[in-house]
Amino acid sequence: MIRNLKRKLYFLLASSIMLVFTIVFFLLASKNIETMQNAELDFVNRQATNLVLLFESSTNYAENLMICEKKYGYSFRLFTEPNELLYESTDAKGTAETIDSFLETLKSLEATDSATDSNESGCSTQTGIHTFRSENGRTYYGILCSIYTDTGYLNLAIVKEKSGIAAFSSTITHYFLIWLMILIAVLFISILIIRQAMKPTEKAMQGQKDFIAAVSHELKAPLAVLLSTTDVIETSPGCTADIKNHVTLMETEISRMTRLIHDLLLLSSIDTGNWIFHKSKTNVDTLLINLYEKFEIICNQKSIDLQIRMPEECFPPLYTDKDRLNQIISIFLDNAITYSPEQSSILLDASIKKNHLVISITDHGIGISAEDKKHIFDRFYRCDKSRAKKDHYGLGLSIAGELVSLLDGKICLNDTPGGGCRFTIIIPWSNAE
Repeated sequence: MIRNLKRKLYFLLASSIMLVFTIVFFLLASKNIETMQNAELDFVNRQATNLVLLFESSTNYAENLMICEKKYGYSFRLFTEPNELLYESTDAKGTAETIDSFLETLKSLEATDSATDSNESGCSTQTGIHTFRSENGRTYYGILCSIYTDTGYLNLAIVKEKSGIAAFSSTITHYFLIWLMILIAVLFISILIIRQAMKPTEKAMQGQKDFIAAVSHELKAPLAVLLSTTDVIETSPGCTADIKNHVTLMETEISRMTRLIHDLLLLSSIDTGNWIFHKSKTNVDTLLINLYEKFEIICNQKSIDLQIRMPEECFPPLYTDKDRLNQIISIFLDNAITYSPEQSSILLDASIKKNHLVISITDHGIGISAEDKKHIFDRFYRCDKSRAKKDHYGLGLSIAGELVSLLDGKICLNDTPGGGCRFTIIIPWSNAE
């Protein structure tokens, strides 16, 4: 129980921390990328201003523009007012089309006017940075500058491809490594804290387990003596019918107490981790048929129709603990018989699905309410609150659940149409030692 609780706490802790850290990581990374993109915009704008200032006093256009192309990856088109081309970048494929797309975008926004209306004032101007998508599907930044020179006005179109996520991969990797290291550190510290917090509970639970195990061992011998004493009384010459009835009642209660002690010892060994499985190759067909024949006699006594359904082909050998698998199925069959009325039916169904052994026990009894379904695998929990049925102590399903878990399997519970329920046991198929 404590082991399962710790697993759930670790899982919940890890999930919560990973969720929080992942959200923080993406927020920080996106904020950093946004900051870097803004810095890129500022840099492009400054570069455009520098070129405007440079070309106002220099006519060495081609050399300066080629330097910017190689160093910063810009594309340029320099032309006069009558659209006389003075320079155009030719290194990148589709540069002319991209610049044309930019100028068309400016025309649609009427930004060209804002860049050239002030020409009469005798000063250079430039538009703001425009983001546009070219025909090739890529996103670009663009600026149009109107440069005032001694010979007249020049127009300089500057285009640069917008940096994508790949350009910031080093930053993202840096953030990810920091996130991962902090996450590991927080998880490690949290696990240590949980372990320290669980120690008092573990100590108390261990004391309870030791007490139950010790008491159960101590009760085994007296119960054995009582059971042998009842046999002596029944076979004595002076035993009347009335005494025999009382002795029979004693034997029934002693048997119930013996089963309870056996179940408690079994759960105690599972809790302490001392349970050892004895796995071997198991003939599933033989195991199921033997169980069917065993419980058919009990069902006949209660006028219950027990049915079995298996594939026509024999099951391949299953490498598992045959006794534990037998015990698991027996618990569910016994539970179905206990809560099924006379003239009803029980179906034992077995098959292989997706490399799993699937065994279902379907009854048409009183069923299990939605509230009880949450607790049926809890120890000493019984759906029969009045305790009218004394055949069970409420440990059978909890034992079955523990054993199935140890076999790396799971149990599913569904309602049966018309009343009753169906327990499905799913265990991974293994045929190798």
